[in-house]
Amino acid sequence: MNRLYNTLGLLESAYTRKVRLYEQTEWKGHKQEKDTVIFYTKNHHSIKAHHIIFAGGYANQSIKPDKNAVLTSSYNIVTKPVADFSSWPNRILIWETARPYIYLRTTPDHRIIIGGLDEATTIAEERDKHLHSKKDQLLIELNRRFPNIQVEAEFYLGAFYGGTHDGLPILGIYDEFPRCTFLNAYGDNGLVYSMVLARILRDMLTGVLRLTLKYICNRGNT
Repeated sequence: MNRLYNTLGLLESAYTRKVRLYEQTEWKGHKQEKDTVIFYTKNHHSIKAHHIIFAGGYANQSIKPDKNAVLTSSYNIVTKPVADFSSWPNRILIWETARPYIYLRTTPDHRIIIGGLDEATTIAEERDKHLHSKKDQLLIELNRRFPNIQVEAEFYLGAFYGGTHDGLPILGIYDEFPRCTFLNAYGDNGLVYSMVLARILRDMLTGVLRLTLKYICNRGNT
């Protein structure tokens, strides 16, 4: 799945259903009223709603950190096209449970994606200074597993990755953000978690679901 196209498609679908979208809009404060919450933007506008949902991904942690969330830096390379995969049975997806872990998969245009070797930093400059050495390490790890496949890295990157201490996603509900919920679908199953939490949150806000969701709400903050 192309995550960028997927996100743009979701926004376009929402727009056709009369959802109003405001790009490059930064908020600077909020206040609670009797039945609503108001967020104020830096360009002197306001947003008033009965409930606010923060679906900002890892950026949610810069707004309201959750003790159960874990952000790290991860690395990835994409090779040039490979001519012969005969030593890789069925080109099967590989994902190690070791720490530090390695994952490998192939692409429709016959490249190899290999990633992992995470570092415990959330500082972009610190992450990026390891980029070239991580690229070389990932190539070494690939050659250890498939010595008959000779490759070169064509693309490589470092990026932040978010998980949780207990491996479960979070619906963040905090006293300092009344009438707000932070949707933190962190972890290896982030797309699945996003859909599950979105449906739970929809049902909570529409009154369909009235359960105390102790297993997904603020586990690390109690």
